Amino acid sequence: MRKNLLSALVASAFAVGGAAHAGLIIDLDGAATGNPAYVINADALDWAQTSFLARGGVSAIGAFGLSGGACPNGVCEFDVMTHATLTGYTPTGTNAPGAFPLGFGEITMVASYKERVTSVGPGGAFATFASTGVGSVEFYYSSADSNSLQGSGFNNGRLIGRLDGVNTGVQGAFFVTGGPAALDGAAPNDYPGQSTVLGFGSQAPLTAGASGVSLDPTFFMTQLTSFSLNFENISISLPYGTVSPSDCFNDPIGGRVVGTAGYTSTCTAAHIPGPFSVQGASGGYVPNVGPVNGLAVIPGTTDFIAQTDFNSAVRGAVPEPGSLALMGLALGALSFVGARRRSS
Repeated sequence: MRKNLLSALVASAFAVGGAAHAGLIIDLDGAATGNPAYVINADALDWAQTSFLARGGVSAIGAFGLSGGACPNGVCEFDVMTHATLTGYTPTGTNAPGAFPLGFGEITMVASYKERVTSVGPGGAFATFASTGVGSVEFYYSSADSNSLQGSGFNNGRLIGRLDGVNTGVQGAFFVTGGPAALDGAAPNDYPGQSTVLGFGSQAPLTAGASGVSLDPTFFMTQLTSFSLNFENISISLPYGTVSPSDCFNDPIGGRVVGTAGYTSTCTAAHIPGPFSVQGASGGYVPNVGPVNGLAVIPGTTDFIAQTDFNSAVRGAVPEPGSLALMGLALGALSFVGARRRSS
């Protein structure tokens, strides 16, 4: 599937006077002495295409219309939820993609952030929205067991990082172009009987880590004084064409401790062929999209789901040389910014 025309590009950075910059050093399995081949030095990371859920998005659109855009008491706000698997990287100093070594397991992420509806087109033909600053991202290391269809295996294993807070006022939009059509446009159709609108959209770059950062140093070997992850090139499209729609999503779980292993997925490894309304109970969140997934308000429908694709750039900074001497630390420097180009 081709990138949507409204894909957004990264344009944010940390500014640190006098700080040197280098690639981000990651130990893919947290045990570099066991297999140094798993240590990479990267200028960019690549995430697999995936699903996103606007939990409460349809309800928020309805509230926007009913209140004439006044939106008292946050009734026009909704939560964006997504998950993804790390699939590749760009080695430092090159423009060529690098492949991960076989057998290290996988690194995954789950994210949730709150947005606010800012406008709605006639009949739900489009909607615009903006970030509120609330949100979190968690990174996990585990065996290679994530499953896009079931939404399972993205928040299990060892929690290796958490970023809290996102930048505010970041704009996004989604436009309906037709439908209804089958939600799952690729064979096999895992959702027989589930329809959706057709459309496309994008989100401007979101930066996570504005209010809090916790990283597992056995994985993130470049030690930092500040750190953020930028979601960039965020595209939104329907119907699904290159990844299975997820039937379950996870919120980041603030009570989990970074550096601790043994966590289990809150989405179960199960899927029932048919619409979202027949999917079984799960420890995660099962979308309520109604018979036609879309922006038009249908009684009893609360959510909206779509295929999405994004890159991530990580920016960090180390103390200046004088601070390094005072602190007695051997800190690496980080400027991790990249835009993956994909055509499909």
